[in-house]
Amino acid sequence: MKRALLLGLLVCSGCIHGNTLFRRKSAVTAETRADSLYWSAVANLDPNNKNGTLEGALANLETYLASPVKLRHANEATVLRSLVRNSQQLARMEAALQQARASATEPKTDPDKPRAESSPKRDEEMVKEIQRLKDELAKANEELERIKKRLAAPKP
Repeated sequence: MKRALLLGLLVCSGCIHGNTLFRRKSAVTAETRADSLYWSAVANLDPNNKNGTLEGALANLETYLASPVKLRHANEATVLRSLVRNSQQLARMEAALQQARASATEPKTDPDKPRAESSPKRDEEMVKEIQRLKDELAKANEELERIKKRLAAPKP
């Protein structure tokens, strides 16, 4: 009887995570796959990663958040997804603004063609939209910093 108890104690203490003895292997691999999606997205967002793209990061984050397993970094992934979307929208708006400015400074080839009157209004709307997106990005960054501080705080 003592030997059986000792053997059971040795088997249980030999595991790093005691609950992995009782979980299905498919659940462990699903969590691992989901975690790897999150970290792949983080790697794609790293500014030092020359091969990383926002589209790849967004795809990984969407897949991670749609995963049916318990997510360890759900809040962070949600904030990162929001930041990626805002960044993409901001880049599109800046490109459109630059294109509008470039077309406004180009000389007209046809002097009989009337100039579009909505160009200054459109530029003003774009500037307002860019400012709105920058404000939204700042809020998301503040939320991310709050989450980082909360995760960095030692648990009592």
